[in-house]
Amino acid sequence: MLRHIRALLVVSLALASTAHAQSRKPQELYHQSPTPAWLPRGVFLGTQLSNGAVTPRLHLQWQFTFFQERKDAWAVILEGGVGWAASLPDTAVEGYILPVNSYYEHLAHVGVAYRNHLPGMAHWGFQVSSGPVFYGSHFGTQPPDRRVAGSVQGRVQIGYQLNDVGLGLAVGYAEPFGLKNRSFARNFVGGVSLGFFADWR
Repeated sequence: MLRHIRALLVVSLALASTAHAQSRKPQELYHQSPTPAWLPRGVFLGTQLSNGAVTPRLHLQWQFTFFQERKDAWAVILEGGVGWAASLPDTAVEGYILPVNSYYEHLAHVGVAYRNHLPGMAHWGFQVSSGPVFYGSHFGTQPPDRRVAGSVQGRVQIGYQLNDVGLGLAVGYAEPFGLKNRSFARNFVGGVSLGFFADWR
């Protein structure tokens, strides 16, 4: 009888330890963001280059994960960005005298992002998003030009994962659509972007 009790006790302990391991497995294998969903979970700080315009940019990003594995994740992203040109060409339209005094470009995008990371290892990912872009310029010989168009943006990021934060370099490209032919600032919208990212999804 005592032998049966001992065997039953051993089996019970084994089952309890297995259940405990299974209860811990999701926490060990699946990343959980330290930041609430209503706060930004990423930032991009860089510069956009388009037809002679150099526009420093700051983007904040909200990320909502819908698929998570040990190191792979897919997320819906909401991204807002602002930018003001630091350098502009002598003229807005090649072949005409149209001096440009200022240029701004802001955006509000929604899209999908992929993230791949493990703590202490390489972090990389990419994203594609689209939405409205608000842009405008002041000129020396024309009234201000303020417009709204659309743009599609893609960005690749690669860096290093420090615990909950990924840091590194990002390269992107934005293609505008719906630009008005009579817009003098249209040549500066979109283009190549280079910069740094931080991702704490």
